[in-house]
Amino acid sequence: MLENLDERRRGGRSSRAMPTSQEPQTLAESLEEYIRAVPEKDRLDALHRLFYGFYSRIAIVDRTTYELARWAKEDLGDVPDLSPSLAEALRDNALHVGRDLFASRMQTMTALRLISGRLADLRPPGANPAFTQRYAVAFDEDCGKLRTYDLAKPGEHPDLPYDPFNYDPAAEE
Repeated sequence: MLENLDERRRGGRSSRAMPTSQEPQTLAESLEEYIRAVPEKDRLDALHRLFYGFYSRIAIVDRTTYELARWAKEDLGDVPDLSPSLAEALRDNALHVGRDLFASRMQTMTALRLISGRLADLRPPGANPAFTQRYAVAFDEDCGKLRTYDLAKPGEHPDLPYDPFNYDPAAEE
């Protein structure tokens, strides 16, 4: 660390400088790079785990959104000496954070759709592969907590995508 600082002071470049490799520019490119890095025999299982890893992100966003809304409705009244204008400003800020969370959720759903498409492309016709990922994490709004759900028991959570080969958040139910 110190030699890097000394090197920079002299106007040179440290031998430990960050590489200038070309990073993928899109989600699709990043996914393809990931797929190429996984041995072919492990790709379906790796994508299946990745799919539910991204779904876990949705669970976190949903829980955070739920807590943010609860806080804005219920907890602001407990803040001592909070003027009405400051309470309104806090609610406005909570709304902006909620919008950012919603945007993150939508981006994650886009990633899920892309991964689902690649899973479907890679699955041999008529195959029902066995996966190592047995549980998924989702937010249970009724109890206000994150929970795990058995992927072998479809329907335990109404919004959980139990079929990762056909995920389409825009599909009509």
